[in-house]
Amino acid sequence: MNDGRVFFTLYVTALSMGLAYGTHAPLIPVFARDMLGANYTEVGLIGMSNYLPYAFFPFFVGILLDRFNRMLILLLGLVMALTSIAALSMVDSIMYLALLRGVSGIAHAFFWPSAESMIVGKGVKSISRFTLLWVVGYMVGPLIGSSLFNLGYTMLFIYSSLMILPALVCISITYKGIDYANRRISIRGIKSILRDRILLALMIMYYSASFAIVLSILPSYMNDNGIDEQSIGYLFFVFGIARLITLTTVHKIAALEGKGIAIASIVIALAMLNIYMYVTPYTISLSMLAFGFAFSVYFPVTLSMMARGVSSSLVGSIVGVYETIFGIGWASAPLLSGITADTLGTDTPYLLIFILGIGLTALYILKGDLHRTSS
Repeated sequence: MNDGRVFFTLYVTALSMGLAYGTHAPLIPVFARDMLGANYTEVGLIGMSNYLPYAFFPFFVGILLDRFNRMLILLLGLVMALTSIAALSMVDSIMYLALLRGVSGIAHAFFWPSAESMIVGKGVKSISRFTLLWVVGYMVGPLIGSSLFNLGYTMLFIYSSLMILPALVCISITYKGIDYANRRISIRGIKSILRDRILLALMIMYYSASFAIVLSILPSYMNDNGIDEQSIGYLFFVFGIARLITLTTVHKIAALEGKGIAIASIVIALAMLNIYMYVTPYTISLSMLAFGFAFSVYFPVTLSMMARGVSSSLVGSIVGVYETIFGIGWASAPLLSGITADTLGTDTPYLLIFILGIGLTALYILKGDLHRTSS
């Protein structure tokens, strides 16, 4: 396998997908509220429909990755992503929007595990570079989305989908020369690996739940508190800047492992508390900076920790399991936080995620995982 050619293709894919999703995704909750009249529970349901496939699809995709051509599976994911984004231009109901967000979630279940399985064995630095290019796209995307907003949602969605085309071209050229031998999958081996990583799995779920709330609920919360669509785009640009800066140095933080994850969890919790207490562009920008740092530490470090010591025949499966764990928090958080916002107050989800973060971090430290994973 030509690693240089594969890495180039993966990096182009990360940048293209980041641009496509960054341009339109932060405005999906606003679109649902303004154009379809969705309440917070429905906004949460739409978010959950996007993330729910991630609660189980990555596991099956991971098994496929250890048996079939990984680049071809990546190609399938991108085709689904382009189609689901373009089809948003025809949405006229909450149910239709939820359905298309579900297809987008399935596309992600193909995209992330397949890309990660080809790069995870190269270390935290390679993972962070791949993530960095996604983040560059997701950072620039909201600015593009803000500028396209004047053209209307229809053109916004169509232009967003076209940004995936460069990745499709690169993958179509690359995958033909790459193949993987069929392998027998050991479910017992997967279970054994997971037993040693239960607390790590809980921390990953907390990270993904927080991330999902930031992407699916927070934009509507900001808009309802007087922050306009363009400002939301700028705030997500700040989020992207923080992620970009962190990812350039995360390989140094990776040496902390368990300690780094504990620090990142506390930062997430405090950022959520800040949102609960204050809602102004300035205070929200501080939280977005904190989220950008913490989320960028979490992903490459926890993925590397999850895959450490795993045989090459199980890499795809373990990456799929990692993404499934991620998907459980990713899928459940939007709906639960949406219901909480409608019943207990729109600021309540941020207080609850603060309390949960402090509690889980304390458990992680007290049970010794902090020291065991950093040794």
